[in-house]
Amino acid sequence: MHLFINTLFILITLVLLLIVAILLDIFSGLRVKHALNREYKPKTGFNNFRYFSNGHELYEDMEQSIRNAKNHIHLSFFIFTPDEVGNKWLHLLKQKAVEGVEVRILIDALNGFRLRKQKAALAKEGVHLAFSGKLTFPFTFYYLNRRNHRKIMVIDGRIGYFGGFNVSREYIGRKPEMGPWHDNHLRIIGESVHDLQRLFLIDWKRSTKIDLQNNTSYFPEVEPGPSKITLLGSDGKQLEDFFAEKLNAAQSSIFIGSPYFIPSERLMKVLQDKLMHGVTLTIVLPMKKDHGLVQPASYLYLKPLVENGARLYHFYQGFYHAKLFIVDRQFCYLGTANFDQRSLFWNDELSGFTKDPVLVHHVLRQLEKEIRDGSKLVSLKQIQKRSSVEKIKSIFSGWIRFFL
Repeated sequence: MHLFINTLFILITLVLLLIVAILLDIFSGLRVKHALNREYKPKTGFNNFRYFSNGHELYEDMEQSIRNAKNHIHLSFFIFTPDEVGNKWLHLLKQKAVEGVEVRILIDALNGFRLRKQKAALAKEGVHLAFSGKLTFPFTFYYLNRRNHRKIMVIDGRIGYFGGFNVSREYIGRKPEMGPWHDNHLRIIGESVHDLQRLFLIDWKRSTKIDLQNNTSYFPEVEPGPSKITLLGSDGKQLEDFFAEKLNAAQSSIFIGSPYFIPSERLMKVLQDKLMHGVTLTIVLPMKKDHGLVQPASYLYLKPLVENGARLYHFYQGFYHAKLFIVDRQFCYLGTANFDQRSLFWNDELSGFTKDPVLVHHVLRQLEKEIRDGSKLVSLKQIQKRSSVEKIKSIFSGWIRFFL
């Protein structure tokens, strides 16, 4: 009996010491390293846009742009899975490399394990593959949380794409348990392509130590378009300020669409203040969950908002993955950042802000269609009547919301 108690005591002590060591690593990293993260100036350009909410249409358009590339193809994704979709892309990229087109692929290190096996074969064909966010010592657990969540594609310095889609079969609805995938992405032709290019090359240098930022062939002269957008890169900093500023400007309405909803204390105060001043708040989240702790944590924020008049919808026709908000039906954000603390304070993200009436109309029309045809209104009573187990999950996940 004494042996069992002693063994149990030792195991508990070791677990506690491990937890303390991990937390010490993370918060030391925040104190020492986070302040050194790069800060970006917002860049505004005039462009032609095409808005995508369907993965099949987006992939078809992106693949055609890859086929037409003459000089270079730069890809950066959080997830790139070598399944039937990813392998099709890799085959196409190898063909372009053989033709003499420069091809660079940058993938987040934690999501690139399966792709690593193909690195040598890709290099043999002339495709440069690198991984961002590699773990280092010290501050290993801090860097484990610092992920590159950007999704960027640049073709010949003239065509750019960014948004919420990664490269995998699930993003075109081929993962049965998730169903149809609902997301958004933007194609840009015009001045802002150079801003996408600069951000890709900054990330490429950080990951490979190779600086290509002064190569003028990556920045050809481009024609400005009629539509203005402001792009902001963020490395776990700045984004909260921009979100708070834009949301605080609301006079009549705010729509928020996101797969996850864990706002910071500051953003929560902005939303509550807007509700108190008569601004309508509509939030669209997925009914299905791909993360066991995020949805329970979201109810800690959703309950007080719904109590104060916010309308919460759960999208049930597949998985909702779009990242957007629309203010007064005249201004919108879309990009790679979710409405959560991980995107605000940890991830490398890319955000676009625009008042372009045509684009705002497309984004709003798609969101209203998803609310009308595929979502259910969630009442305060339904939130209050969640099971005891779900409420306990909410309490527990609330303790670690800074990492969600």
